[in-house]
Amino acid sequence: MPVVRIVDPDLTRRMSEYVALHVLLHHRRMKLYEAQQRERLWRDQLDRPANEVRVGILGMGVLGRAAAAALVGLGYPVAGWSRSRKSIPGIETFSGEDELGRFLARTDILVALLPLTPATRGFLTYDLLRLLARDGVLGGPVLINAGRGGLQVEADLLRALDDGTLIGASLDVFETEPLPPASPFWTHPKVYVTPHNAAQSDPQALAAFVLAQIERDEQGLPLEHVIDRKLGY
Repeated sequence: MPVVRIVDPDLTRRMSEYVALHVLLHHRRMKLYEAQQRERLWRDQLDRPANEVRVGILGMGVLGRAAAAALVGLGYPVAGWSRSRKSIPGIETFSGEDELGRFLARTDILVALLPLTPATRGFLTYDLLRLLARDGVLGGPVLINAGRGGLQVEADLLRALDDGTLIGASLDVFETEPLPPASPFWTHPKVYVTPHNAAQSDPQALAAFVLAQIERDEQGLPLEHVIDRKLGY
């Protein structure tokens, strides 16, 4: 029995909005300005231009490509990493284990949009995060995970945030959801927490997609976005 992924333009746009928003929040140091607002401090900070902030996207499927295009439109130099080779105009691409280190070494803000498979579960480890660029204009790397909670090893993320390996993170997904009230992520000064709503799904759009696939099957047409069971996505 074939299984298909739901691919919806509205969902894709919402993910691109989330990624762009959080790249901008970290680039423009909103945590710092939020703290200054609480202290009633009127203090300007030097912000570097977007073309000096290198963004790297893990996962160059439909969502990754759309997010990359949005960020390029804002002036960021964007690179993408995927399991297999991709060629995308305007995007520097890397693939496979052999090129992962080079991809991370040129990345100031890492965006995780990988599917969750046996190969990607626990992908975001402390050792991986240590490979991110240390010479960028932000003063250190940032992680944005809007993919799947199972991608991240949360004890490793906390360690990286606490020892300065990461200077910030935006986390929309977690190992356990809803995020338990006792989780240190809720109050961590370097972290933005959102409730798995980076790309909320419109029920009417989802139903329309399902109906369209049923109609294609009944008409003898090939289904769209069929999952490769060997790859897991």
